[in-house]
Amino acid sequence: MALEDVDYVTELVKENPPGTDAISQGDNHIRLIKKVLTQSLPDVDRAASTIITMASPGPTTNVKGTIWYDTSADTLKINTATTGATASWVEIADAPWSTSPAKSSMFKVHRNGSDQSTTGGGTVDQIRWTNADFDLGSEFTLWTSDDDTQSRFTAAAAGKYFFHGNVSEDAGGGADDDLYMYKNGVLVAEMHDFATYDSSYGSVKRTLQISTILDLSASDYVELKYRTEHTNTDILGAAISTYFEGYKLV
Repeated sequence: MALEDVDYVTELVKENPPGTDAISQGDNHIRLIKKVLTQSLPDVDRAASTIITMASPGPTTNVKGTIWYDTSADTLKINTATTGATASWVEIADAPWSTSPAKSSMFKVHRNGSDQSTTGGGTVDQIRWTNADFDLGSEFTLWTSDDDTQSRFTAAAAGKYFFHGNVSEDAGGGADDDLYMYKNGVLVAEMHDFATYDSSYGSVKRTLQISTILDLSASDYVELKYRTEHTNTDILGAAISTYFEGYKLV
């Protein structure tokens, strides 16, 4: 009798049994099929969901947990609706349980060694970010000219985002210096530093830092700006001294 000695489904020989086998030997084949099924699917102790590969509009399944690989969009989707209800397909990359949202939304920018002069006198200056160490989601617009739509992060997807800014001054006198974080042009976080200047010190050099978490919708933008009351202060351009960074938390 043509009976395999195998353990898993992929090892079965589909041509067996041949038509010449005795009917009385059918029980051996049934036991073999039971063995390879239980060993190949050891964790299936109830109705199991499946992975379906097809183009839109997708499967008509009403089983919660079914995974669909949408070949039209090249994305994985999962049915989150209650079993028996109309399917509700959610892209796995955008689902709340996505493990690493930062993989697709993370940036760090700087001025690549070029100091930036400031207006001073209490004027709020746009910091001109000219170089990116990385911008995984291509969401940061670097500065190339004095344009209000540049030097900003624009979210591609809704979520909670963490931002941090570090700005170092080249030199200055006693003054109130500030860092501001803006969302869609509205001030959402600020820090202030006041130094009393003494001529014996020669000059005052400060490093200002600001961090915040923001709830963003797609297309919301975030900017970091600087203000000094002094009239002769430059922002250090060294990448390790002045930089702006952020990433998506969830």
